[in-house]
Amino acid sequence: MDKIYIFDIDGTLTPSRLPMTQDFSIFFSLWSMDNTFYLVTGSDIDKTKEQVPWYILERAEAIFTCCGNQMWRDDELIYDNKFEPPKDLIEYLKEQLEKSTYHHRAGNHIEDRGSMLNFSIVGRNCSLMERENYFKWDIKEGERREISRAIGFRWPELDAVIGGQISVDIYPKGNDKSQILKHIKQNINMDSHTKTLADSFEYIFIGDRMEKGGNDYPLAQLLQTQDRPYGYTYETEGPEHTQRILEKTHND
Repeated sequence: MDKIYIFDIDGTLTPSRLPMTQDFSIFFSLWSMDNTFYLVTGSDIDKTKEQVPWYILERAEAIFTCCGNQMWRDDELIYDNKFEPPKDLIEYLKEQLEKSTYHHRAGNHIEDRGSMLNFSIVGRNCSLMERENYFKWDIKEGERREISRAIGFRWPELDAVIGGQISVDIYPKGNDKSQILKHIKQNINMDSHTKTLADSFEYIFIGDRMEKGGNDYPLAQLLQTQDRPYGYTYETEGPEHTQRILEKTHND
């Protein structure tokens, strides 16, 4: 059965908020010549271009940014789900910023990406060391988990999920990474060079946030709960682990 690969980016193909490493970019560049793949990330397109080399982005069938709320193909924006966050949600996030017992603030705490909000207590302007420090603190304290749950309770029309090491992604309910599967299938079926229908492919999704409440969870769950087992998911610990997964799936 032919394979279609879907990759998260941050923490999967690259270290968190860093460019793809040289060793992995060499491996993935060679791998990508013989495989069909899509990219999906919580970041916007500019951050994506900072992390992934252009020659790899060009080989992707499509790039889904902002948790699947934007689709890019050949550097063209195919669709864009607009989201205007409620004013009381913004006020709530500001309150959480004030209430948090975490000691450091780096700036850029509420980032409106047009189709989703990204919220971070420590702030997206933090250094790599500050990012790691908050990540370790949050594992113990569960701050992002509690904020996500509270948002889901107070605004049932919204989803709030843990993204990356320091943030929470917020968007209208259902506008998560799982939405990309229907667009991938449409893309395959519309391709005049494709003789095989989309449902005949084996889909393999690799991401680092597949736990319940993580931003990879909705797509992982969708692939695992289809009427027939044509979707496979792998949770990775980083690029080196992703490489081992790809080497294994290639040999299977």
